[in-house]
Amino acid sequence: MKARVIAGAAALSLLGGQALSNNIHQQALVKLETNALAFSRAPKFQPVAPESLTGEHYYSKKNFPGAQESVSLRLPDAEVDPLTKSILVVDANETPLPHVRYHVEYSMDVPVDVPELQQAYVQITRYNVGPTRLDAVRATVPDGVAVGATEFGVGPHVAWRFVFAPVMGMRADILHAGRAEVLHAQAQAADCLGASCLSLEDPTGPAQGWQAFTAPVSETPTYASVKEYGVATAAFTMQELWENITADGMDPLQYLPEQPHFEVVVSVNVAGQEAGTSGLVKQAVVMDDTVAEIWTRRLDIAEIPAELSRLQVKR
Repeated sequence: MKARVIAGAAALSLLGGQALSNNIHQQALVKLETNALAFSRAPKFQPVAPESLTGEHYYSKKNFPGAQESVSLRLPDAEVDPLTKSILVVDANETPLPHVRYHVEYSMDVPVDVPELQQAYVQITRYNVGPTRLDAVRATVPDGVAVGATEFGVGPHVAWRFVFAPVMGMRADILHAGRAEVLHAQAQAADCLGASCLSLEDPTGPAQGWQAFTAPVSETPTYASVKEYGVATAAFTMQELWENITADGMDPLQYLPEQPHFEVVVSVNVAGQEAGTSGLVKQAVVMDDTVAEIWTRRLDIAEIPAELSRLQVKR
């Protein structure tokens, strides 16, 4: 009889532990969903159904030419990280523009008690810099010479918010999405890592202390990664920056709604007359007593090998 009582107590203890674990898991899910909705449905952002963003127009041969050569049953963006995917999704669902600057803010949300549950919050604002370039060109041509606006790109400044999570073999599945248009006056006043977001000069970060490095050779992505003159697309620029930032892994960081963990600016055909893509990343939340910020940048100009460099700002 005594043995049965002990066995019964052990069973109750096990059931109690499972109930507690289930309760913690459920609480984490509720908190994640609360944070996700607060982020994606911020003021001025209109909810967008995630499934409407990644249909045939997204998984097209134009966007994913490498997928046509693969026999894998997985979706072609299964291994794409949240930041790179945000660019791919925005470009697939907005008017194509030749001169753009992306301002991207990224935060992770990882429950302390249930670390396997995690979400990524990405706000990406795409600025149309075409009109700025058009004004610069018009200022240099003789009076009476017409310069059309269409070739410089006609379209609004737009902001998107995405909530991503790893789901069923997908590294960054879209759980929630929201879209807002940005007024031109707001775009003119916006800052992109020290430069005006509509400036024809790309942001460069701190002036001194940069050290060049060589990126490991990665597999050719299934999405379109190269544009005219062999210059990297915005998506590939983002991917290469992100892969090098996270090459040694990344510790979970506390989610702070008002302080993104990473800030990225990617500019396409903005500075100079040559085709080019530049990327600059600022990591302001660093788990190091001696380092305050980490900066990484990538510069790719037509017919010139891409350059990568890094800078650590000491505390």
